[in-house]
Amino acid sequence: MSENRSHAVIVRGLEVRVPSAAKPFAGPLPVVRGLDLTVPTGQVTVMVGANGAGKTTTLRAVTGAHPFSAGSIEVLGTALGPARVRPPQGVASLPGISAHPRRWTSRHIARMRKDAVPGFDVTWFEELLTAFGIPREQEVNRLSQGQATQLGLASALAQDPRLLILDEPFAHLDPLARTELVDVLRCFMAGEDRTLLIATHDLEGMERFADQLVMVSRGVDVVSGDVESLRDEFLLCAIDSEVTTELEASLVGPTTTGAGTSALVAVDDAVGLPTTATLRRPDVSEIVTHLLRAARDDAAAERRTAR
Repeated sequence: MSENRSHAVIVRGLEVRVPSAAKPFAGPLPVVRGLDLTVPTGQVTVMVGANGAGKTTTLRAVTGAHPFSAGSIEVLGTALGPARVRPPQGVASLPGISAHPRRWTSRHIARMRKDAVPGFDVTWFEELLTAFGIPREQEVNRLSQGQATQLGLASALAQDPRLLILDEPFAHLDPLARTELVDVLRCFMAGEDRTLLIATHDLEGMERFADQLVMVSRGVDVVSGDVESLRDEFLLCAIDSEVTTELEASLVGPTTTGAGTSALVAVDDAVGLPTTATLRRPDVSEIVTHLLRAARDDAAAERRTAR
């Protein structure tokens, strides 16, 4: 199978510049700097990173909502130009609350989507609203932030997309709503050739749902891979802080507290740890935390060297 058939999204060397609010006369600043991203067809890809890492800007470029200055983007086999363009049919994304007039209700949105979006399933949209508990006659500006997120997701899912792109879908959701959302997304992924790309800070509930992780720092991808391979590559170690300078093993993203130092260590390097160290298999959140900390520390070291 060719790369453009086996991947729903292929991004190569992406550069996106955004005007700076702090320095409006300095010209657009690079937010995404040569990022590569591949999203396998039929899988759940989760993009994670700290605030300002470039996740939202990348997704806006992939959906055609923001121009890019360098690189290439291919979505469902269609190359996107650097100017703002509409993505190909079969792509849906989660719009913010501002995507609809504030005085509209879900009924207005259903009528508009039915006329504007080929294949929009009003019945499915209504069923999702019922499942999420969204009042039919409630104006958009009177919905809670969590309800607005659920409304946007219902609108996106009712388009029956092949590729669904979600930016922070778990923000403002309570634990029950988050669990229900993951269940809905599982049902979506049960369809044939469905692909899901999520940017999120919240990895709760994603442990057995995500297929691939992409970790982004300062506009570049620092680590990517399928979840199980990453979990097999590292162990989480806890060690006495006093012996960390004498180790033969390389610690990844170490953090030190009064209880000692915890870090990731490559499985092959674990033999270089003292017998007093404790080891266990890390969960997804621990992998992300330590790898992103390592990327942040490396970037800080580079800045100090450049001075």
